[in-house]
Amino acid sequence: MSRRRGAGGHARRVGWAVVGAAAVALAAFAASAQATPTDQRQQNERITLYYGVVPAALSQAALAAHPEAPDAHGATRPASDTHHLVVALFDTPTGQRITQATVTVRHTPPQGAAMSKVLEPMPLGDTLSYGSTFVIAEGRGHRFRIEVRRGERVERFDVVYDNVHGGS
Repeated sequence: MSRRRGAGGHARRVGWAVVGAAAVALAAFAASAQATPTDQRQQNERITLYYGVVPAALSQAALAAHPEAPDAHGATRPASDTHHLVVALFDTPTGQRITQATVTVRHTPPQGAAMSKVLEPMPLGDTLSYGSTFVIAEGRGHRFRIEVRRGERVERFDVVYDNVHGGS
């Protein structure tokens, strides 16, 4: 029995694929046994954290013809300076992906008020990352305090992101 899908279904599948593209690329990079440390990796003796930031408009491009379809986190149309932050977590001693955690991020822009969000789990195939959208205006020195809670233990990672490419 075959299922026939219309153009709208295809556009939505493509859209969700774009939403997950950053996480997939991040997961592939993180899974590499010979991964070279980059400025998008933070590590301590318990957790290795990889992060990525992409303009939310990239994840919405494929859904433009379908205004009723929300992005991965419920917003229907992101502002031009909205970005998607994706975090992948691994147990440092074993290299196993961490799938049971609460990830909270406090974004402090160079100007303006700080904002905190709990990142949502983002299952992609057999992997799981965490993500949400943030308004990240063009400029340097955006600070992210990423807190990973596993049981009673909280690990903190500080990341500085420079948005030198603007809103898109």
